[in-house]
Amino acid sequence: MIKPTRKERVQGAIVGSLIGDALGLGCHWYYDVAAMRRDFGDCVDGYRDGLPGRSDRYGYVAKWRHKFGLRAGDLSQTGEISALLLESCALRGHYEEADFCARLDTLFTELDGTELSGRYSDHAVRDTWANRQAGMPWGAAGSAIDTAEAAIWNVVHVAQAGGDMRALATNVHACAQLTHNNPYITGCSTAFVLSVAALIDEVSLDDIQGYMWGLRDDAEIAARTSSNDVAFQIGNVSARMGADLDLGIDPIIACRLLGMHCTMSFQIPSAYFLIHRYPHDFESAVLTAVNAGGNNVARAALTGALAGAMVGVQGIPERFRRGLANSDHLLELCERVAR
Repeated sequence: MIKPTRKERVQGAIVGSLIGDALGLGCHWYYDVAAMRRDFGDCVDGYRDGLPGRSDRYGYVAKWRHKFGLRAGDLSQTGEISALLLESCALRGHYEEADFCARLDTLFTELDGTELSGRYSDHAVRDTWANRQAGMPWGAAGSAIDTAEAAIWNVVHVAQAGGDMRALATNVHACAQLTHNNPYITGCSTAFVLSVAALIDEVSLDDIQGYMWGLRDDAEIAARTSSNDVAFQIGNVSARMGADLDLGIDPIIACRLLGMHCTMSFQIPSAYFLIHRYPHDFESAVLTAVNAGGNNVARAALTGALAGAMVGVQGIPERFRRGLANSDHLLELCERVAR
């Protein structure tokens, strides 16, 4: 396999995250494993339509999304916001907070503050929407919720890092604070994007834990990241267990045990585990994230960013790239920011 260029790794990280999001959408939030197998078979291996007739706990979300018009290959609201940030950076030539916030405000005019509005509004979006409606300024309107959406859409910033980890940490932290005001969550989100950037810069999985801890010698980075927690666990013992096949760990079961719900501290360890298990296999890493159930949209988007950073955009199966809704436009934007 031809070694991907840095530009291709950047493209791979961004489009990989979008693909992971879309692959999980049709079978999102199945906490009943038997119900997921009943509805989708033993393995979800590509984009799938959601089932409006789902009868499990989150069937009402699938019914809403189907009514809204979402089909196989479409993005969730998290992916939609990733695309807004991508478009903003591509068209402005750099990250411009005011432009991104204006795009979020436009999106908010299409929502009503309830969960069943837009493509389904997650808690962070609902809280931020309500605070903006109350007149709170951007930067103060974020939610205290402990979820991973900001880590996902901030992957777009790796395109403009150029190896400057301090500048990347500054931009990601400020952008994450727009929607999440929990310092632990903004710190974890920042550290996750730094991890993606490290893989783009070809830091090996064997060396990445030491590399990430070394970043904290920079006081500016240390002030924007969380320490001694999930934020820097991409290379720790638990993550590396994914590569030890002699242990006989079922990766799907591992993801479920690490946590199926939306909490950041459940989602990111699974993505780190999977990137060690499948370091050069985008398809296996992301589809395992999808088939583990629960909040598989977030898990697969996080995993897709890490895997895409390692294999580059050409290492992502063409059926995933072309099956993504609005793929030509999104791939062009990725190419433009990666340039």
